[in-house]
Amino acid sequence: MNIEIDLNRLKRSGLNANQYVVLYLMYYKNFKLIKELFSVSDATAIRNSLIDTEYILDKTSDQKFTQTIISTSNVCKLLGIRTDKIKFNEFYGCYPIRVQNRVLRAANIDTVQGLKHEKKYLLKIKTYADHEAAVKAITVFVEKQRTAGQLAFLPNMETVLNNALWESWSEFISEFGEEGSNWQTDSI
Repeated sequence: MNIEIDLNRLKRSGLNANQYVVLYLMYYKNFKLIKELFSVSDATAIRNSLIDTEYILDKTSDQKFTQTIISTSNVCKLLGIRTDKIKFNEFYGCYPIRVQNRVLRAANIDTVQGLKHEKKYLLKIKTYADHEAAVKAITVFVEKQRTAGQLAFLPNMETVLNNALWESWSEFISEFGEEGSNWQTDSI
């Protein structure tokens, strides 16, 4: 198991590496690995050192280690875990994998390239509304290119993510008029 420690977040939080790892493993409820890495007494001592922080909601040290209640919102913020509904695979699936002999994106999100793309996307997209707009814009743009026979000119996913091209593609989204409206009196 790999645990990435963001040193900037670790420094800002004032925690040490052992406290960070224990919080990480407690968040994912991986108590077996905690026992393997630390002895029970060491893990309890690390947990007790976190009692006065914003990450532990239990303020008593006599609580059983596995019964410790953590502040999930604060721990998610510390670990950089997003808890919103943004699903990168919705965005990624709208873009073709390859066109003719050009590879535009990774075939699987779990590859190194796919994870790199996901990280870039989540840095650019901050809200669920932004995510929905990006998915809609990329879908409309790819369909427009498909109908025009211009799929060969689609940019690579790396370029799309680096330049946030979906923002410029949102102009291709056309809103249709409402049913029953009078086209002669409505302004265009």
